[in-house]
Amino acid sequence: MIAVAAFAAAALCSAQTPYDSVFDQLRSLKPDSVAPVRALRLHRDALSLSLDSGFLYLLTAVGGRTVGVAFLGQGSVWFAPPLLVEQFNLRRVLGDSTISGPITAAVFVFADSSERELTRSLHFHPWSQGTGDVSGPIGDALGYLVDGHSHSVNVGLMTAILNHAASGYFAAFLQRQRGESVLFQFDPTESEEVSLLRRGRIPGLRVETVCQFERAEDLVNNVEVGAKQPEPLAIDSYDIDATIDGNYNMSTRVTLRLIGRRDVQRWAHLVLYDELDVDSVTTPTGEPLIHYRHDHASPLWVRFAKPVGPGDTAAVRVVYHGRVIDVGSALQHFRPPWWDSTLQVHVPTLDSWAFIKSTETWYPRYSFEQDASLKMTFRTPKYLKFASIGRLVSSDTEGNTLVTRWETELPTTQVSFNIGKFEQLDIRDPRIPPVTVHLNADAHSVISRLFPHTSRPEELVGADVVNSLSFFTKVYGPPLYHHYYATEIPYFHGQAFPGMIHLSWWTFVGMRSKGDDESFRAHEMAHQWWGIGVEPASYREAWIAEGFAEFSGLWYMQVILHDNDTYFKKLRESFDHIRHVRNQAAPIGLGYRAAENRKGNYTVTTYEKGAWILQMLRNMMINPRTMSEERFTTMMRDFYETYRGKRASTPDFQRMVEKHIGQPMDWFFDEWVYGTAVPTYTFAWKAEPDSTGVTAHMRVRQTDVPDDFAMFVPVLIKFDQGEALVRLLVRGPTTEVQLHLPAQPVSMELNPLESVLADVKSEGWD
Repeated sequence: MIAVAAFAAAALCSAQTPYDSVFDQLRSLKPDSVAPVRALRLHRDALSLSLDSGFLYLLTAVGGRTVGVAFLGQGSVWFAPPLLVEQFNLRRVLGDSTISGPITAAVFVFADSSERELTRSLHFHPWSQGTGDVSGPIGDALGYLVDGHSHSVNVGLMTAILNHAASGYFAAFLQRQRGESVLFQFDPTESEEVSLLRRGRIPGLRVETVCQFERAEDLVNNVEVGAKQPEPLAIDSYDIDATIDGNYNMSTRVTLRLIGRRDVQRWAHLVLYDELDVDSVTTPTGEPLIHYRHDHASPLWVRFAKPVGPGDTAAVRVVYHGRVIDVGSALQHFRPPWWDSTLQVHVPTLDSWAFIKSTETWYPRYSFEQDASLKMTFRTPKYLKFASIGRLVSSDTEGNTLVTRWETELPTTQVSFNIGKFEQLDIRDPRIPPVTVHLNADAHSVISRLFPHTSRPEELVGADVVNSLSFFTKVYGPPLYHHYYATEIPYFHGQAFPGMIHLSWWTFVGMRSKGDDESFRAHEMAHQWWGIGVEPASYREAWIAEGFAEFSGLWYMQVILHDNDTYFKKLRESFDHIRHVRNQAAPIGLGYRAAENRKGNYTVTTYEKGAWILQMLRNMMINPRTMSEERFTTMMRDFYETYRGKRASTPDFQRMVEKHIGQPMDWFFDEWVYGTAVPTYTFAWKAEPDSTGVTAHMRVRQTDVPDDFAMFVPVLIKFDQGEALVRLLVRGPTTEVQLHLPAQPVSMELNPLESVLADVKSEGWD
């Protein structure tokens, strides 16, 4: 019976599906009829269009209805993003904070009322070649929405067409007379429905998001992005049963449980790693389901056995197999200048690792934004060590197979595992939950022949894992999970998951500069608080994960090494990176979108500048008399405990900062999160005796920022005996202050302790 069901499912997949038909019709859009048009207006949220004179073309039907219209002639566009950060990015990318001016062509693709609005007063007649050629604009528009290589279509548009729904989706390709052509999109399946796109400028990225924001009514009503549920289906749970053999081949059965939210849904869009082979898609009882996947592309579209309305549930079972786990060598990623290439002949076969090629799509995902509960069963060779996220419910040996069952303690979007020929170190410390470290001992025995290597690397790494867990528990609060795994991977990066971190093999070697390994390990552990313990509310809040973790790693390094000099050195190094790109980099408030542009400098802004923001708040909140950091630590702990196990946004963090500082901080967040300016301060001072003591004159000239840029900047004043710390409010091009002092100062230092992300110079008073 199982074989018959699998055969039937394969037949359903190989036959022409409704997806095929819709895709072919959409990709082949062309004019069907045409009408002259004059003074036609169209408004969609932040977009206003005027079609002044020309021709409007109804395009061929898709799925039995009109979903496209083209315009050729003279018209104009006006687009104005309502958010400061989006205005800034639009200017950064396209040269102005608005888009306005003439257009010569436009193509509209929609699942809303656009056909009725655009055609109700027009008289159409059959199209012929002599009435204008719009094939170029149509092709350009489809270039944004349709990917011929993967046979995929914009998910919001395709979902509406397949479900025969009037979802409200709308896209307008605009061919501008002056400037770059763009695509405006309104997609109600996105939390931020409105976007402006241009063609991608970096390899592998078809489209770049220039602007994105919530629809006008949600902005007016202060609807938070994290509170929305825009997707038509909710993912409730995954049940995963995976078998990994001794060659690391994986065979998996996953059952997804979905719940309808609105309208009637007939199809679901899933994503699965493209190197995995789908064997069948069925109901849990084995009834074959129509599905579509093009030549191992990631998108997997599944048609439900029956329509799913609001509140209805549907379960889909996907059976698949393949090589999501590969075997390779850490040494193949290591090529320092002194590397002797002849060594490659002798060692690669000894240095073997199993590594997961996709930690996000090794199982079929409905949504990357929705948290879900998971039950997972893994059947692995008993001679291999295995770790996953969640609570280990049971562990049994069946012959030569280890069967482990895991359940998530909280719903999550971050699910992975690690497997290999590891040595295991179990650490128990009363301050923290249990910790298990997995190390590839065979590989390290090879690596140790090539360069100096500690004899017990797992203990070196384990110490930082334990100490950082303890430190963050003390300053932030208790972590979420009951057990933590630190597992080694053959790359230079790290990655964090609930209760588990992947750590680069290089950090087990311990050859980096002082502080690098300590901050790297602690950064990954800090994600148990920032990114996992407190999840970013949207893509914009990536810095709440990465910037907070970067700062936390540096803070831990400063404390564990008792080394302020190394801490400040690391901050200065990151400042140099930030200063180098400050005229090009995207604002922190763009989140992951900064990675879509060569000049976005995502890592520099999100990680390094994000850490600097916390460093500035830390020093702003220091008690200048006692140098106590209690206010900052209390604020960070309050923020974590308030949002522990929840999602938080930048405005949430801003409100927490204002609560503990006791004043509005919108100016600070506007400058540092939503802007990119980095000031240069030129400092001068003199001190003159007077009848009651000494009067100090201080002057700060501020450049490289807008005239209204303001910041509290400390000055360290040293006397023959003792010192004092004062703060100046530096605003505008020049700030001058007079201060009465009890004695003649020996020196003055503007911006001590790396308190402000700024370039500081000095000059004589005259």
